[in-house]
Amino acid sequence: MAKERAFGPHQLAEWLGIEPRHVRRAETRGLIPPPDVGDERWSEGVAKTLPDRVEEILSVVGDEKYAAEQEAGKAGRRKAVKGDSFGPHQLASELELQRWQVGRAEQRGMIPPPDVDGKRWSREVVEGLRGEAERIREVLGEHPGLGSIDAAKRLAERTELEVEREDVRALAEAGQLRPVGEFRGYPMFSLESLDRLDRERVAAVVDERQRWLERSVTAKEAAALLGWPAGKFEVTAERNGLVPGRLGRYDRAEVERLPEQAGR
Repeated sequence: MAKERAFGPHQLAEWLGIEPRHVRRAETRGLIPPPDVGDERWSEGVAKTLPDRVEEILSVVGDEKYAAEQEAGKAGRRKAVKGDSFGPHQLASELELQRWQVGRAEQRGMIPPPDVDGKRWSREVVEGLRGEAERIREVLGEHPGLGSIDAAKRLAERTELEVEREDVRALAEAGQLRPVGEFRGYPMFSLESLDRLDRERVAAVVDERQRWLERSVTAKEAAALLGWPAGKFEVTAERNGLVPGRLGRYDRAEVERLPEQAGR
């Protein structure tokens, strides 16, 4: 199977005929799903669901309407401060919590969903939550956690190993790291869980990745190895059931056998 394309924000915007800022705004507002390839790119399968929605996306995040909605949102937030309903920032202030604690507490059911227009909390609900603020702080702690990139940096500093974000993902997939929450669909890992990991366990994951890198090649490298154009390699690999493994790379030995398989 040929390696599926993946699109970064700029590539996806160009492919859809819109601008990168529209992609960012649409993702923030849930009109485009979070990247599903390495937390930073969209797979071809996801991308193909979006062309039919371009008009809808632009109607929401296009410059003129977007600016109007932003201004309306600001007015709504100003009204919430003075009135009887509270947005997430005002709720955090009222409960003496950090903004991320409000979001995560809502995710965990410790704070009920907004009961005013699905966006704000009524004064009655806020008053009922005042006694829960201390418990929320105790449960969630004082740090929101780290994403995979910063988590890799923290592990690298502590272990003196060449840890990368892919290693953090591998540790999480193995159940050795558990997310404490998420930010825009991305998992966040607590400082405590990162600091509890044994150096040997981290080293094993790093070594496994490095060994795979040594015995694997990218699609471009595979084509060069065989002396083929990229298109010929991708089509031939797909026809012969050769699929990429971890990090989108191909096993070198399988690539080297491909001409023999294709000639049968």
